[in-house]
Amino acid sequence: MPKTSEEVAKELAEKTYRELLESPKTSYLSPNSPASKTERESPKGKSYRFSAVYRNSVVLRLLVKKYTDTLDPRKFLRFISQVDAAASSVVANVREGYKRPTTKECLDFYGYAHASLEEVRGFVEDARDDEILASKPGSNLKDLRIELKPIPYHQPLESPKIPYDPLGDLKEVIRDVKREDLTWEIFLELLNKTDYLMKRAVEGLQAKMEKNEDAKKHGAAGVWERKYLS
Repeated sequence: MPKTSEEVAKELAEKTYRELLESPKTSYLSPNSPASKTERESPKGKSYRFSAVYRNSVVLRLLVKKYTDTLDPRKFLRFISQVDAAASSVVANVREGYKRPTTKECLDFYGYAHASLEEVRGFVEDARDDEILASKPGSNLKDLRIELKPIPYHQPLESPKIPYDPLGDLKEVIRDVKREDLTWEIFLELLNKTDYLMKRAVEGLQAKMEKNEDAKKHGAAGVWERKYLS
């Protein structure tokens, strides 16, 4: 008897979390590039680029765009606009959160990013139900040659202004992905991994806030736990 979509989703989620528990890091900074709060606030600081959450979010946006570019805009204009906007919102809010001067503000924008991530999940499920996104049990990101592993950062000797690229060779890999290669299972795997890493990052930010007396005055501690970690 074939498995239901709910059973498949549960198995994929369990598989994803087992993989992530083996490597639960949420950032890839080298010892020479600490992601201090001061650096995060700096106009020149782009430490979000070292975040696994940011890396996954960018991959998600690119794959969503790869998928929606193949849909007929006359039939699916609203769907295309909504899912593209939601995927872009995840990336944009992670970026803006890192640039905010306080941990509370950063958490707020992670909340927006997390909500947009859930919105993308809903659109992916709708696409599967409407049979405009294929379901292929067993398909995964590795089928596309997409390995979500950290890319070590080495300060360039000749041109220190060269920015760190969180995707590296993945850009070329994603460029070669075809519409028929994308499945509900692949999107679900990426959504689950991004969701997990985002929750881990939020837990770390919450721990910082709990040590900050000013944050307690704003009553922000526990907001994420109630809304997003349940």
